[in-house]
Amino acid sequence: MDSIIEKIYNGSLQPDAYINPQDPEYRKLTKQTSDLMEECQKRFSENDFRFIEGIIDLYGKTYSMHSTASFVHGFKIGAMMMIEVLDEKG
Repeated sequence: MDSIIEKIYNGSLQPDAYINPQDPEYRKLTKQTSDLMEECQKRFSENDFRFIEGIIDLYGKTYSMHSTASFVHGFKIGAMMMIEVLDEKG
């Protein structure tokens, strides 16, 4: 089994692939989103629906960037905590 460092090096460590929110509200919201998208596809013209999909895609990209930044920030805070814990002066 590869170490975490080896997984980071070879690109096989993908923390987001294992995130599965356990909040029951998450599944409810996902279902509502899917239902609304189906309704939009029926209600709007193909061009209008593609426009809506474009907006959603842009939102997804910005959300992904925010999630990445949050992960990096949290990781740095965790590393700083470990340094503080292991520092003999502390």
